[in-house]
Amino acid sequence: MEKLEKFIKENRPSFDDKTPDRSIWIGIEQKLDKQDSNKIIQLRWFKVAAGVILILCCGILIGLNLNNFGSRTLNYAANPELLKYKDAESYYALQVNLKYNELKDTTVKANVDEDLKQLDIIYQQLKDEMIRSNYTNSEILIDAMIKNHKTKIEILESILNKQNQNENENESISL
Repeated sequence: MEKLEKFIKENRPSFDDKTPDRSIWIGIEQKLDKQDSNKIIQLRWFKVAAGVILILCCGILIGLNLNNFGSRTLNYAANPELLKYKDAESYYALQVNLKYNELKDTTVKANVDEDLKQLDIIYQQLKDEMIRSNYTNSEILIDAMIKNHKTKIEILESILNKQNQNENENESISL
């Protein structure tokens, strides 16, 4: 291969003595222009199709989210017991947030997050069941939802008590 390259480099002027006819270059240019225009047209169609699909998907997702949002909220006017529960729900949510913010250790917070997420899933299932049942068994479900909140608070209080005991032990050791 090196010999061939060397031969071509040394004899380059003898290869370039003839020039192709102008009509050959015109034919090559016309073929290239046709290929480029076909690619551009095809790319435009793909862009339009992709845009339409993207808009349709966004519309479907937004529609599904709006439907889910409406079905997952409680209609407090549907049942007087729900009005009482609304106040309790706000109170317990505040208590959970306050106690959670008292946690100092990030690894403990990560572990607690998993437990709280599980309880949130159960809570959401109870809420969905209440909506599906058209609030017929709301008293039982409200009690279960309040127990769910109380369980979160008990978990957090237990961890906070251990955290405080550890701090007290560390203080007495350092004295």
